[in-house]
Amino acid sequence: IAEQHAVTSMAALAKEGFKPFCTIYSTFLQRGYDQVIHDTCLMDLPVVFALDRAGIVGEDGETHQGVFDISFLRAVPNMTLFAPRDEKSFHQALGFAAEYQHPCSVRYPRGSFTETDLPESVSFELAKSQLLRSNESNILFIGYGNGVGRAYETAQLLDFDVNILDLRFVKPLDEEMLRDMAVKHKKWFVFSDSSKMGGVGSAILEFLASDKILDVALESFEYEDKFITHGNTKLVEESLDILPKQLAKRVSILL
Repeated sequence: IAEQHAVTSMAALAKEGFKPFCTIYSTFLQRGYDQVIHDTCLMDLPVVFALDRAGIVGEDGETHQGVFDISFLRAVPNMTLFAPRDEKSFHQALGFAAEYQHPCSVRYPRGSFTETDLPESVSFELAKSQLLRSNESNILFIGYGNGVGRAYETAQLLDFDVNILDLRFVKPLDEEMLRDMAVKHKKWFVFSDSSKMGGVGSAILEFLASDKILDVALESFEYEDKFITHGNTKLVEESLDILPKQLAKRVSILL
């Protein structure tokens, strides 16, 4: 286990003009947090952190649940955070990362993405989201990474329309899109495989507060403030009340 060395060595390569990709499990990057801050971001070096096993990972053990990376990386200056929602957008995200000249982190789940029949992904641009489903509904589902698939599966179980936004970037946010959505839709639901504390919902709420947008109600379906047990992924998700059928029920109650 040498994540500290991995991060610092990649920073050294970046300083010498290379474009390194530092591939680490989300949970293992916790060991290299000091090196991310001091050896990479402080000097604004263009290292790409490719974080595998983001979210619930199944039966690898409690220590492998990749739930904290958004919370602890979002606080670091010069760090950019983004996530793909499917295989095509993953290729596009890596293409963006390869050209980006600052530290960045791209997170993705263990195994495969949740498949949908939503519109195809477009190329990644810094701080740009993609509106995937637009209608007159007052409800907006905001998905981040694999959370887009969960938002889609939840929407399919409802007997009313919702809008679906692929956030793509949690730092920096697509503030222009969020302002536009706040005018049209007043009930927002956030879907992301991450900790609620300091996570995607927190980032959006911080923006709404700073922009003095006070008429939007937001509910985040991220992980609550407790450690997540290991086990079969579906059974763990069921215990957390975040299976699509459970989320559809929660949305209906909250409305």
